[in-house]
Amino acid sequence: MSCVVAEEQTAGRGRLDRAWVSPEFGGLWMSVVIRDSEVDPARWTWLPLAVGVAARDAIAEQSGIDVALKWPNDLVLNPREGQGTLRKLGGVLSEWLSDADAFIVGVGINVAITDEELPTPEASSLLVAGGRTDREALLAAVLGHLDARVSQWRSGDPLLEVDYLRACASIGRQVSARLPNGEIVAGLAAEIAPDGALIINTPDGKVRSITAGDVIHATITP
Repeated sequence: MSCVVAEEQTAGRGRLDRAWVSPEFGGLWMSVVIRDSEVDPARWTWLPLAVGVAARDAIAEQSGIDVALKWPNDLVLNPREGQGTLRKLGGVLSEWLSDADAFIVGVGINVAITDEELPTPEASSLLVAGGRTDREALLAAVLGHLDARVSQWRSGDPLLEVDYLRACASIGRQVSARLPNGEIVAGLAAEIAPDGALIINTPDGKVRSITAGDVIHATITP
C-alpha cells in the first residue's frame, strides 16, 4: 500500500462528487493506494466497508471514542453511548482505477475541528467528543488496522463481516434510502448481503437490496 496525507483540503471530492473542504490541521485526510486485482470482483464492494472497520478500530484505540459505522461509508459517534443522534466524525470513499489496476481509498476523520468549524450540526470531531487528538498516532493506527483488515478482505475471512455487523449502527434500525431516480426506500435495515448491499424490509412486505452505488443518501430514522 502507498499513502498520501494532506494537512488541508481546498478541493476535496466526496461521495457522488460532493465538494469536501477541510480546515488546515483539523483532521486526518488520507488516500491509500491498494493494488490488488486478484480479489474476486464480487468482493470489491466490501473494501470500503473493511476500511471503515479499520478506521473505527483505530479511533477507539488512539482517541478513546466509541465509533459506529453507518452504512455505507460514515463514521459516527456511537449512539449506544448516550450520544443521541448519529453525529458524523468522518467517512470512507473508494474508487477503482482500471488504468492503474488499483483502488484509491480515501479516509477523512475530523480530529481537532472545533464546534464552530464543523460544517453542519450533524457533524462532530474527536475534539468535540472529548477524545485524544494526536493525528500522527491516529495515522499510524489507521494504517496498522487497515493492513490487517485488507488482509482479511483479500482472503475472504468471514470474521471481517462479523466485525462489520457488530459495528454497524444501521442494522436493526428504521432507515430511508434515496435513489438516483428519486425513489425513497424506507423500512427496517435487516442485514448486509454477501455483496455488501443493505437489505431493507419495507412496510409493504417487500425486501429490497440497496447497493452503495445505488444510494444518493441513506439516513437512520429517529
